[in-house]
Amino acid sequence: MTLERERARLVTDLVAAGSLGDDWRAAFEQVPRHEFIPGTVWQVSEAAGGRLLPLRRDTDPDTWSKLAYRNEPVHTQVDDGNPPVEGGWEVTSSTSAPSVVATMLHALDAEPGMRVLEIGAGTGWNAALLAWKVGAENVTTVEIDAQLVIQARGSLAAAGLGKVTVVTGDGTLGYPDAAPYDRVIATVGIREVPYAWVAQTAPGGRLVAPLYNSYHQPGLLTLAANGDGTASGRLSWPLSFMGTRAARVPRVAPASIVGEPAVTGETDLHPRLWGSGRDAAMAIGQRLGDGVRLQWQKGTAPGQGTVWLFDPASRSWASVEAGEEPPRTGCGRAARDGCSTRWPTPTGGGARPANRRSPTGRSQSDRMASGSRCRTDRIRTCSSSPGRCGLGVVSCRTCRSRSAAARRAPPAVPGA
Repeated sequence: MTLERERARLVTDLVAAGSLGDDWRAAFEQVPRHEFIPGTVWQVSEAAGGRLLPLRRDTDPDTWSKLAYRNEPVHTQVDDGNPPVEGGWEVTSSTSAPSVVATMLHALDAEPGMRVLEIGAGTGWNAALLAWKVGAENVTTVEIDAQLVIQARGSLAAAGLGKVTVVTGDGTLGYPDAAPYDRVIATVGIREVPYAWVAQTAPGGRLVAPLYNSYHQPGLLTLAANGDGTASGRLSWPLSFMGTRAARVPRVAPASIVGEPAVTGETDLHPRLWGSGRDAAMAIGQRLGDGVRLQWQKGTAPGQGTVWLFDPASRSWASVEAGEEPPRTGCGRAARDGCSTRWPTPTGGGARPANRRSPTGRSQSDRMASGSRCRTDRIRTCSSSPGRCGLGVVSCRTCRSRSAAARRAPPAVPGA
């Protein structure tokens, strides 16, 4: 296996999948990804309790090389560069999956000679692709981590792209010294678009950034600068990015928070509807506010497992176990084969979370771990006899009263 052959294979695969078009194909062919990946990367180890263990190029070059040209993200830094000896826990920098990079660059629609601002230099590979397209002297990239800046500068210089401007700083402030920019692209997730990015985009320019929240990743935001201090656009492809360091919600080890549940119950609302159904999950996540983290724990069979909801600050939690396929169009069809379709409701514990508003106007403290405050009256069940079923509804008998703040109308969705 040669790295050149692997790079060619990756490009061919991306083109065949429709992820990479003619506009960026030459850049992907000419800019080697492996030259921007550090010698030590990190992989999740289930044997180590989900910790991130190092994979070193000098001790396992074959595996390292395969990672470099897989269509997957590569974790290049954990715990802000200071992992404990037993292994890292939080991914704090990575190089994105090539298909994601290609999708975002296509949305950016950059042309030779355009001035581009990138937020989040990371390894420098994305900046290198931009430099190949528009010219190295036209690319400015901002990175908050000084160590990553050193690495990105070195990699860019080694690739002959030393004219790229790499700045250490808070990317949410942009970089006014080189403004205005024809294009602005963020490779870090944002909850709201910093106005500095809009202000530093030239009239008619374009801004591309992934929206972020810890519950569910809403997708890629593409905005056009209107020339009057505003920008407008649309939300498209679902993408997953880590958030800015200021907005980071820590990864949670369930065992560190979870205790005995206050109450358990059952519901016919399958977690796919609110956990992985994009439209609903996006709306929920954007309105929850910062702090609630959704995590999926795989079960023993495909599609089965546990959905966890955590508020690390208050150590509040809820969980839903998914063990079977839900009825597709109500109980009638499911009952045709004879079944019992019951989904455990969220079971909760821990401290009462801070008061945050939900889409229904209920505070997070009323909604989070609802199984600990509400009792399921009835559930939809399918009897063991085909053709017979009871169509019940899920309802809460009593809930704690909401605060006045929680009863106010929910805020507008940021970025919508």
